[in-house]
Amino acid sequence: MESSLGQRIIYYRKKAGLSQKALAEGIGISPPLLSYYENDKNDPPTSILAKLAEVLDITTDKLLGLDRPHPPAAYRNRNEYTLLRALRTLNNLGQDRALEYISELSELSKYTEKQ
Repeated sequence: MESSLGQRIIYYRKKAGLSQKALAEGIGISPPLLSYYENDKNDPPTSILAKLAEVLDITTDKLLGLDRPHPPAAYRNRNEYTLLRALRTLNNLGQDRALEYISELSELSKYTEKQ
């Protein structure tokens, strides 16, 4: 289950060992306003998000829940990434067989020539 922005603020505040009062003072807002954000009554403006991330020593992406891993640059090609994902669903025997097929295909000019 995904956490809300308020839940993430609370989590990273506690992880940093900060009270609501200390975090609020660190970003220049009142503790009741911070509580308002932590309870998901409203989202903080971007200027406050940036200050929160800075004081909590995390990225704004992490604070916003956008820190999902991205595929390595080598796999950003859609076909390569799809093949990698499919390969990871196979057991060792299936992976070995898939690699054999790819090896056989790569030896045939019909499949290796640029079209």
